[in-house]
Amino acid sequence: MSAPSTSTHQAELSNGQITEDEASLYDRQIRLWGLEAQNRMRSSTVLILSLRSLAHETIKNLVLAGIGRLIIADDGVVEEEDLGTGFLFREEEGAVGKLRTDAALPQIASLNPLVSLTKLDTLSPFVGGTEEETVELLKKEKVDVVVALDLSRSQNEIIDSAARTAGTMFYSAGAYGFYGYVFADLGESYEYVVNSSSGIAKKSLSYAPLSTAISSSAWSKPSTQTREGGSPFRGLTRNTTKKLSPGVAIGILALWEFEQQKQALPIGGEGQVAELKEIAERIRQELGVNAKALPSIENEMIEHLATHATHFFPPTLAVLGGLLAQDVLRALSRKDKPIVNLLAVDTMGGTGTAASWGMGDARDA
Repeated sequence: MSAPSTSTHQAELSNGQITEDEASLYDRQIRLWGLEAQNRMRSSTVLILSLRSLAHETIKNLVLAGIGRLIIADDGVVEEEDLGTGFLFREEEGAVGKLRTDAALPQIASLNPLVSLTKLDTLSPFVGGTEEETVELLKKEKVDVVVALDLSRSQNEIIDSAARTAGTMFYSAGAYGFYGYVFADLGESYEYVVNSSSGIAKKSLSYAPLSTAISSSAWSKPSTQTREGGSPFRGLTRNTTKKLSPGVAIGILALWEFEQQKQALPIGGEGQVAELKEIAERIRQELGVNAKALPSIENEMIEHLATHATHFFPPTLAVLGGLLAQDVLRALSRKDKPIVNLLAVDTMGGTGTAASWGMGDARDA
C-alpha cells in the first residue's frame, strides 16, 4: 500500500482550541451548534472511500463545515462519465486521465484552506485487503468516521466490521438512479445530546452492524431486539407503515441480494426486472410488511432500479450527498440524534424515511 500524501493546506491548531481564523470562518455555525460541537468537528478525521458520485456533495459539505482532516481514497482515473457528477473533476483543467485523487485534491483545498488533506491512491486494504490490515490503517490514521460510497454490500460489511474493532464510526451510502440510501453504524454505545423542554438531555444509542441489521435470518424476530436484527415494519399499522415508505428500502435490499447472487448490479438485461421483482416480493413478505399498506412492490420502481442501478443522476447525488454529510457532521458533533439507522431516499417522489434495523430505542446516558 502506498504511503499517504498530505497537502500543505494544514489547519492551524492551537492547544486544541478554535483559532481566530476559524472563529471568523465558522461564526454562523458556532452560533447554531455551539463551540463545543464545532471543536469536536475541527478535531476529527474523516475518511472517504471512492470519489465517484456521492463524494462530491459529501466532501463539499464536510470541508465547508470545518472538519479537521479529510482523507480521500480512490484507485481509479477520471473518466468522461465522471465529469458530470460534481465539482471534483474539471474538464477544462485536464482532469480526464488523471488519478481521481490528484484531480480532486486542489478542488477540495480551494473550498477551505483550514482543513488538512491527505490522499490515498488505493482503496486497499478496505477493498481486497484483510480486516486486520483495515483496522491497523484506521487506528494509524486516527480515523473518527469512515464513509464508504457506492461499494457492494459484502464490501461494506467487511469495512463496518473492521471499523467496529478500530472504534471508528461507519457510514455507507449509494445511489441507484433516482434512489439511494445512507446506513449508519456508530458503535455499541454512541452518546449525544438533545435540547428538550427541561434543558439539555444526554442520550445513548446502541447501533447494529450492517451484517446483523439486515440479516434475513433475523427478520422474523421482534423489531425491538437490540443488535439481534428484526424487521422494522412487522406489526405496524397501515398508516404507520405508509409513513415509513418501506418499498424503497425493500428495493435497495433486493438490489443488494441481486448483486450478491450475480456479482454485479442489474443493467436492464433480459429477465433482470422479473428477477429483481421476485426478490423484492420475497423480502416484503419476510419482513412482515402490512399488506394493506403495501400489497406489492411498485413495478415502476423495480423497472427503474433494474435499468438504472449503475447510473448517476446529479440531482439524486446532490440530495443524498447533502443528507449524508449532514448526518456525519451530526455524529461528529454529538449534537442531536443521527440516522437510526437506514435512510432510504426516493428523489423523484421527494421522500426520505429512516427505519431502525436491529436497534433499540434511544435511552438516557
